[in-house]
Amino acid sequence: MSQTAALSRPRAGDVLFLVLLGVVVMLFAGFTAAYMIRRPSPDWTPVAIPAWSWIGTGFLAVSSVTLEFARKRESAGLTRVSLLLGCGFLAAQLFSWSELAQGGTTLPTTPHGAFYFMLSAVHGLHLVGGLCALVWVTLRERPVRLVAAYWHFMGLIWLYVLFLLAS
Repeated sequence: MSQTAALSRPRAGDVLFLVLLGVVVMLFAGFTAAYMIRRPSPDWTPVAIPAWSWIGTGFLAVSSVTLEFARKRESAGLTRVSLLLGCGFLAAQLFSWSELAQGGTTLPTTPHGAFYFMLSAVHGLHLVGGLCALVWVTLRERPVRLVAAYWHFMGLIWLYVLFLLAS
């Protein structure tokens, strides 16, 4: 095998990463289809997106910026800041759920509310996976390249989910 052919071959980890992203896209595409099919039903009552969701979105956006700086500068300190901001996003989601519940919206009360809880929970679980990966690369002093790409991707997925639910 020539050296040029070896250089052009993608790394196994990169291919696996792209497959993972494809699976996540398909998961949220399936949820989107279910949401669109369910939405025209007569029992659909729109739910206002809690303010905490927008605050959490800010945490997630800032964490993406700090993680990109961490990636470029190979800074464990900035990676830790991103970790804290990611935890802030998850806390904001819990506050959002609490705000909805205090307003009388729970899983069984309205389909829109149920979709809010389900989509934010599934996204949150994916984000917990990203936080675990950030902890792992920080403790092992590994490059954050793929974890940062996953984190940015999850930020985009959250924006998509939030605007889907808000529309």
